[in-house]
Amino acid sequence: MATRFEAFCNTTTDLQAVISDVDNYDRKRLLPGNFIRSNSDSSDPEYHLYNLYNSGDVSGQFYLDGKEMTKVSDGPNANGEYRYTASLDLLEYYENGTTPSTLNSQVLEAGQDWSTLKTTVCNEQADRIRSYLNRPVYKRKKDTSQGASERSYDWILIRSNACLAVADLIRSVDPEKAAEIESQVFDLEAGQGLMDKLKRGEYTLWNEASARSLSGVVTEVSVHTNTTGVIEDVKQWATPKIEWDDVRVVITAGGTFSAKSENSTIKYKVLTQGVKGIATQESNPELIDGNYQGLAYGLSIRFSEGVYTTSDEWSIIVQGGGEDFGTIKTGQVYR
Repeated sequence: MATRFEAFCNTTTDLQAVISDVDNYDRKRLLPGNFIRSNSDSSDPEYHLYNLYNSGDVSGQFYLDGKEMTKVSDGPNANGEYRYTASLDLLEYYENGTTPSTLNSQVLEAGQDWSTLKTTVCNEQADRIRSYLNRPVYKRKKDTSQGASERSYDWILIRSNACLAVADLIRSVDPEKAAEIESQVFDLEAGQGLMDKLKRGEYTLWNEASARSLSGVVTEVSVHTNTTGVIEDVKQWATPKIEWDDVRVVITAGGTFSAKSENSTIKYKVLTQGVKGIATQESNPELIDGNYQGLAYGLSIRFSEGVYTTSDEWSIIVQGGGEDFGTIKTGQVYR
């Protein structure tokens, strides 16, 4: 069934970043080596069909010496095919050219396809995170929002999802290690887990208003390779009177801006949100003077010394107001 939701982490490197040998915890279980021939008559087609009674659930995947065998819904009749019948608790396996003793001497295992299992567990733990946070989680599709990691979700979501998935995968084998890993996300004693901090607002997601976004987040849009000047700082004089805007700063006339030299040529303009779109309302060009100069919404910017090229462009994301986060309280009860 299709879903609009997905895991935050991937099923390979993100899990390995938590514990490098995660692939050893694939939840396979050994099956008893009790296969018998379905028919003892060598002339009968079922002579090469082997039955394992009381096998336990093998509705997922059957492995022979670590290799996946082929699941079929009808009677197995080709090498490597198997069928499990739950009502009989019977595993049937077909192989021409082996014997019961040879077959039973091999490593017989049942489990779920490893890739499918990891996907299932990662998805389940992502749902758990969404339920715990109880606030919107949005995917980052625009490259300027993806940060240095160029990932679709915030690091804290990726790491938390991976930790919880790994903890779930290893719990049946090493419950203490699983609890230790899970405490990195949900710390029931001290409340210092990643999700605890995110819920309290010590971390914010990429789309949420924060002290950083209130002051303006500067990123390059298009800057010439010869340009060495930058927007060094954004100063907030008052809380921005706008919910959100992608303010653009564009150099309209380039040149070299340096100390001990008056600037009479290098100019910039500011583009803000208009009635019909982003960066559609233009300010008049202004000379760069090295001091804090007007931006928009009660914010000012300061340019550094250096070379500026005509059409250099920066984006400054501005959000007004903060986010209301839940609180986490811990306490002790004495008797």
